[in-house]
Amino acid sequence: MMIVAACNEPITEFGFEGSFSGKIVDQSGNIVAGDITSGGFVVEALGENDQVAMVLRIKGDGTFANNKLYPQVYTVTVKGPVTTFPPVSIDLTGNKTVVQDFVVTPFLTVSAPILNGSATSTEIKVNYNIVENGSYIASTRQLYCSNIPYPNASTGSGTGYATKIVTLSAKQGTAMITGLTAGTKYFIRVGAKATGATAFNYSDQLIVTTP
Repeated sequence: MMIVAACNEPITEFGFEGSFSGKIVDQSGNIVAGDITSGGFVVEALGENDQVAMVLRIKGDGTFANNKLYPQVYTVTVKGPVTTFPPVSIDLTGNKTVVQDFVVTPFLTVSAPILNGSATSTEIKVNYNIVENGSYIASTRQLYCSNIPYPNASTGSGTGYATKIVTLSAKQGTAMITGLTAGTKYFIRVGAKATGATAFNYSDQLIVTTP
């Protein structure tokens, strides 16, 4: 009876302790922000004995991580709205911990918005800047403001939270966000998509609390 009970125990620990993490940055060392809700900008790790790559989504702060990888050698690449990234080899044999940042060139370099003046109880004004790299052209430019961190076009609004989207008419300038609530913390960032791209490039976020 004891043996049967043991066999019926759910297995939740597989003993895989290979850990791989890092950050995506540009040539200047600034983070290249991702979107954890989307699979459009990811790090892919293909094990030497695997047929399908492990996908690590890139967060809004540019970081990625997986601490339960099978301990083997992986071929790693970055896929999304960045220029071609040459594959690199990561060795996790022996349950190693590897921390490695990757330098990429995004289609569009999107700077974090900067507060312009002082926020009022209902309005925030920010300066923004989008740089088109190589032949890539920004066809969609948006500013997102929400009381949820790292907002995007699909964040939406619901009970206890609200997201505002401001369409940006130029690659750089000043944008006004109106209709806000006093005494509320807001997370603000810019997203832009290049012509022909399937995913957005995002900025880091600005955090502002209305008085």
